[in-house]
Amino acid sequence: MTRKVSAALLLGTALLLAGCGKKGEGELEKGQVVATVDGKDITIHELNAELQGAQIPPNISPEQKKQLEQAALQQVVNRRILSDIARERGLDKTPMFLLQERRAEENILVQMLQRQMSGAIKQPTQTEIDTFIAQNPDLFAERKIFTIDQIQFQAPRDPAVLRKYQPLTTMDQVEAMLKQDGLEYKRAPSKLDVATANPQLVEQVLKMPKDDIFLIPAGRVMVANKITGTEVQPLTGDQANQLATAMLQQRKFQDLLKRDLEPKVKKAESEVKYQAGFGPAKKPAAPVEK
Repeated sequence: MTRKVSAALLLGTALLLAGCGKKGEGELEKGQVVATVDGKDITIHELNAELQGAQIPPNISPEQKKQLEQAALQQVVNRRILSDIARERGLDKTPMFLLQERRAEENILVQMLQRQMSGAIKQPTQTEIDTFIAQNPDLFAERKIFTIDQIQFQAPRDPAVLRKYQPLTTMDQVEAMLKQDGLEYKRAPSKLDVATANPQLVEQVLKMPKDDIFLIPAGRVMVANKITGTEVQPLTGDQANQLATAMLQQRKFQDLLKRDLEPKVKKAESEVKYQAGFGPAKKPAAPVEK
């Protein structure tokens, strides 16, 4: 259904632009207006904003870039046509639209805030990169790739059920327990590259006893893992520099968030008033050491 609508819109838009007669392609304001829909302009700035959300590969040819621009413009045109139809039907006056409009506005502002803050982070110097590489041999000179026996399974509704899995020492025991609990699962070998995995996870894995089983939440599923093999593949040269640069920038970004945003967020959160039953869940108390 959607594909048919899109195809029809593309054809209809082409006819509309070609047969409008009010403002031909050569009469558009050069450098500003790239198309008109029902007398309303689509500007180059709108097109550029559309392209920002696209994954444009580097070093593409001018012809490929033009094709991407044309495809992005058609998306804007199609969206403009359909949104005009929705307005004709009064959908922009409904409570649901107003709620979704506010939600979209807030999401856009958050994204722009993130981009503004990340844009303020300076590129690390080569000295910083070299120092980081030297201080993290597990990620570079002694980079490890773990072979893992992995079981993905449906997360139980009651998280307390997972406590039964803590004493287990083999993946066969985990599989047997999943069958006993009637939870769907899939078992397959996997790889964990310490250079590309979540840094916090890597830190925990490197500190774990060799034969431990560790559980990782992943949305609506849990992942049980046990390391069955380790391979050392040093990461050097440009690849090492690129990874070190990305990790240093991420650390600087996190530091910036803690310094600039965290105090304001905590202050604002402390002033929020919730109706009974709608407040955030209380964090569980830390276990008492015996």
